[in-house]
Amino acid sequence: MIFYHYTCIEHIEKIIDDGFLKTSESNVSPSEEHAGPDVVWLLKKPLTGQVPEMLTGRIEASGRSFGIDKSRIRITVDLPLNEVQRADKFWKRHKVEQWWADRLSSLGGKSKVKDWYVILRNIPSEEWVEIGDRYNQNQKIKAGQI
Repeated sequence: MIFYHYTCIEHIEKIIDDGFLKTSESNVSPSEEHAGPDVVWLLKKPLTGQVPEMLTGRIEASGRSFGIDKSRIRITVDLPLNEVQRADKFWKRHKVEQWWADRLSSLGGKSKVKDWYVILRNIPSEEWVEIGDRYNQNQKIKAGQI
């Protein structure tokens, strides 16, 4: 089944070199890092419009802080449906407090939590369908060209 993973342009070269999408923090706890299993975050529908707050971040360099857009690069993946879980069901399974789930949901902007999914493993490049730049719809890289 087709899903979409988003990242910033600053990370795509390393992802391509590594040959996989690496699991990261699942955000099960607001205070303890890696309280739940690490996951790769996915969306069921491609992003449109304004960047959701959940996909913005900051990096520190030379004592300065820079904003990064983690929605710019879209990696389309084709995954076995039985390995993918809806995020809200994943949170329930890991006993995420409702106030925290509500806060995470509010960061999604137009993206709805029912369209958020996770997978509990790395995603190798063999499962990538396409890489695209949301800011340049004409710039696409087929997985076989990577």
